[in-house]
Amino acid sequence: MRNLIPFSIGRIINKLHRIHCQISVKHQNPFPKPGVFWLSKYVYERRYIRIHEDGRIEGGISRFVSSLIDFSFIRSLVAHRYSIAGIAYDPVSLFLLDLFRYLEKYPDMKSFVEVLRDRERGRHYRLFAGIGLDIPCQATFTNFKERLGEELYNRIFHVLVEIVELLGFISYKIITTDGTLFTTNARYKGCTWFEKECNCVEFIGIIDNVRRRVLYRMNHPDRKSLFKNIRVKVECPSRRFPDHAKIPRPKVEILTLCLKEADPEKPSIFNQIFGVKEDLQKAGLDLEVKRGIFTEIIMRDSAKTDSFFFRCPKMPYDPDARIGVRRDPKNPDRKEKIFGFNAIIDTSIELDLGIELPVACTTIAGNGEEGRHFITNKIQILNHHGKSSNIHLADAKYDEINNFNFSRDHGAIPIIDYNVRSENISPEALKERGYDQKGWPYAPCGLLTHPNGFDHKCKRASFSCRRQCVHSNDPDIIKYSLNCKHWINYHGYTRHMSIKDFPRLINEIIRGTDRYQKIKALRSASERTNAAAKEDLCILNKPKIRRLKNAGVLAQLAVITILLKRITCFIVKVTLALRKLAGNNPLFKPFLPAPVVPKFILNIIQRE
Repeated sequence: MRNLIPFSIGRIINKLHRIHCQISVKHQNPFPKPGVFWLSKYVYERRYIRIHEDGRIEGGISRFVSSLIDFSFIRSLVAHRYSIAGIAYDPVSLFLLDLFRYLEKYPDMKSFVEVLRDRERGRHYRLFAGIGLDIPCQATFTNFKERLGEELYNRIFHVLVEIVELLGFISYKIITTDGTLFTTNARYKGCTWFEKECNCVEFIGIIDNVRRRVLYRMNHPDRKSLFKNIRVKVECPSRRFPDHAKIPRPKVEILTLCLKEADPEKPSIFNQIFGVKEDLQKAGLDLEVKRGIFTEIIMRDSAKTDSFFFRCPKMPYDPDARIGVRRDPKNPDRKEKIFGFNAIIDTSIELDLGIELPVACTTIAGNGEEGRHFITNKIQILNHHGKSSNIHLADAKYDEINNFNFSRDHGAIPIIDYNVRSENISPEALKERGYDQKGWPYAPCGLLTHPNGFDHKCKRASFSCRRQCVHSNDPDIIKYSLNCKHWINYHGYTRHMSIKDFPRLINEIIRGTDRYQKIKALRSASERTNAAAKEDLCILNKPKIRRLKNAGVLAQLAVITILLKRITCFIVKVTLALRKLAGNNPLFKPFLPAPVVPKFILNIIQRE
């Protein structure tokens, strides 16, 4: 049984007064802009919170969050991004309004700004954020996010995590890591090797090239071919394209032109650019550009040459996005390609409270090596909170030696799925190498041994056959057991598998055991966090953003929203449960049932 009275609304409010003082002492950087230049002014005010019996909050979740937490620390965190001159909105006001939009699940900023400008519907939002008559527009929020960037949003997130930790919600004992792919607001155009230089592809001497081809068409006797497309191609300039003899560099179509009947009222400017004006006027034709984007034109009259720069048609409008691969939610046997970004989120699992809270987040391109950012998130927690964990959970994407070493160096047990990669895992190959996919060795007779404990002092796992040959029906094994030299031992054949020799395969909690499977099942908490960001709050579900820096800001807002919403729901549930118990039972006991946690997991997470 767990005492949940400290998590009721009354106790939480009493704790927050002391916590706000601690946070304000840490963030004393003065805001440089004088007060007369502010278009808004946020002032923290503790308001009465009324929770109805059906769980509804009077004034909505925005009132609940803004009444509990003092967000004034944001002004100190972002002070270095503002100057003395010029007018501006209070950064706390803009942050809160953007947060309210996601907490209240508005589909886009346009609809939220319309509500914000409404006299009645937007009154409480303006009151909570300190907004007066000057209502910010959509561009104001976009500029504010670009001014702060992902780094400052990440710092704001970790301050909120610290507040939640001081309230007693987070212990960091069990942390699970997983990434979620989300799309960019740009279409993938079929090229995997694009880079920034593809935005400015140079073609020298294109005027002479086009002129010769146009004159050839005009002199050709076939009238039908006269109006066919003239395609100008250039070899792919990308430096990321693999230099392989069997894979020739493709030709990229940068410009498509055609001839058409001339319009005397609207003569084509391209007739003069490509030097065919007089010839086309005699034939009653015009030169039209059907496809192609000019980015720059350089004329060199002295050398009689020219340089035209084009945007490659295969280049998407988001150069930071890449293709990531995941399992198709509708068909797990198939893989789905996502053109966008990957948000890697760490979730702290609090078994005694039955709550899962995000504690770290990093955003990378869709094809980025996700496993390398396992350590990045853990370092975030160490730098901001100075906490280490007892158990690290992750899937096979994070199966790297560096991740195992980092976890063990910081006193944690890494529960990471083993990635077989290119290993031969046929039964014959496994017997030949001496152990199976779980790291369980084979006895000399060919039977698979079973775990017999882990020696924490020597960092090795013990396995024994336990004389299984007695119950075997295989005549070869029975024949071998008659002369087995290990028969005299109580456990039969015994072998030790050390972490030093098999750092990725052998674990402190042996793979394949019931304990390992029970702990591994906790990893689904990270998947629920990812689903909340996409399906519940719809923040990362086809967002209208481009570029990695904007995707990073959005991912930080997603974890901030999930953190605050889950804390709010937990406090409301505890308050209603305690209210019900106090009303029904005169001998009220301040304890509520907590989730059933296996004793061996409690021993791991409670050890010092």
